Amino acid sequence: MEENNQKPRLRFKGFTEAWEQRKLGEIGTTYTGLSGKSKEDFGHGNAKFVTYMNVYSNPIAKIEGTENVEIDNSQNKVQYGDAFFTTSSETPDEVGMSSVWLENTNNMYLNSFCFGYRPTEKIEPYYLGYMLRSETMREKLIFLAQGISRYNISKNKVMEIKISLPKYEEQVKIGNFFKHLDNLITLHQRKCDKLVNVKKALLEKMFPNNGKNVPELRFSGFTEAWEQRKLKEITSVITKGTTPLDKSGTGNINFIKIENINPSSGIIESVSKITEEEHNGYLRRSQLKENDILFSIAGTLGRVSLINKGILPANTNQALAIIRLKECDLNYIKTFLKGKAISDFIKRNPTIGAQPNLSLEQVSNFEISYPGDTEAHKIGVLLDSLDHLITLHQHKLEKLKNVKKSLLDKMLV
Repeated sequence: MEENNQKPRLRFKGFTEAWEQRKLGEIGTTYTGLSGKSKEDFGHGNAKFVTYMNVYSNPIAKIEGTENVEIDNSQNKVQYGDAFFTTSSETPDEVGMSSVWLENTNNMYLNSFCFGYRPTEKIEPYYLGYMLRSETMREKLIFLAQGISRYNISKNKVMEIKISLPKYEEQVKIGNFFKHLDNLITLHQRKCDKLVNVKKALLEKMFPNNGKNVPELRFSGFTEAWEQRKLKEITSVITKGTTPLDKSGTGNINFIKIENINPSSGIIESVSKITEEEHNGYLRRSQLKENDILFSIAGTLGRVSLINKGILPANTNQALAIIRLKECDLNYIKTFLKGKAISDFIKRNPTIGAQPNLSLEQVSNFEISYPGDTEAHKIGVLLDSLDHLITLHQHKLEKLKNVKKSLLDKMLV
């Protein structure tokens, strides 16, 4: 930043002027959300209101994030270009989350846990929406949070905050840029969600359900009934690990916990470490091998991951069962463990104590619906390929979000 933080580090060609610093209260006015309402007033009526979660979750509020309420002309109505701020939260980091309304709608109100802000000078609304969510602005809002068990923010204090305003033409360029970037992020999110839904549908249709011995959907040329086999019949090892005595997290052996396994892709991320002495000593029983399947059996149940050569040498704790096959198609079994039959078993059978858990005996007695090896291989390859495609889109999505975060920091003061 240059000239007392009045110029961004990155800007569009042709713009060189310093940005103007203005207090929010100098260029706009505030209004309150719905007041004097009871629970019975909501859920019906010909008017709508913008929900708290809509404001909290989106820099540009969504029309889908509104709910019904009766028309009440004594209440403040929302207009195009208004900004909203949440007034309270359980943590200071979440106070003063903002959103801008870009719809032309009649009889639209704001929820009672937010306040509205209406600019009285010309400000490009997309610029306003993204600027209010910038890291610099969030730091200013978090600083104003007051409370102990619940944190609140004063709208009068918010109005004292100074914001940076470039010329309107530069505001338009910045706003449009982030609008298009958000559209791209939304597109990738939809693609990812669609693939996840396709996978969910295939997991239901490509495996037998409700005691049947054939699936609803299968590859051409396969007609034989599937057999039921217990997991212990097709494995050479079903065991689990132990919590390391050394809690320092030092060493050169990867140590895998449930939280290291991505719940959707099964990819192992950001593991901790243990020493070789522990790995080859009292944790020897849980040394992992290539193609071992990890299956979570404590706390979060049913998370599945496959051990590849790149993560080795590695070990794990007692919250993850180690499943080592001696026969049957590996990708198929890994996929089956993610499916409805196992999730239904978990719902029926977990032992509820301080946290839900499954015993190794329960895991050993999982009933696996198994076709012939050829059909199992085809199913495993198809669903494994779909997993890789989902992971690819998730990585693209995460990369775009990181790009947006970086650009917000560099393009806004």
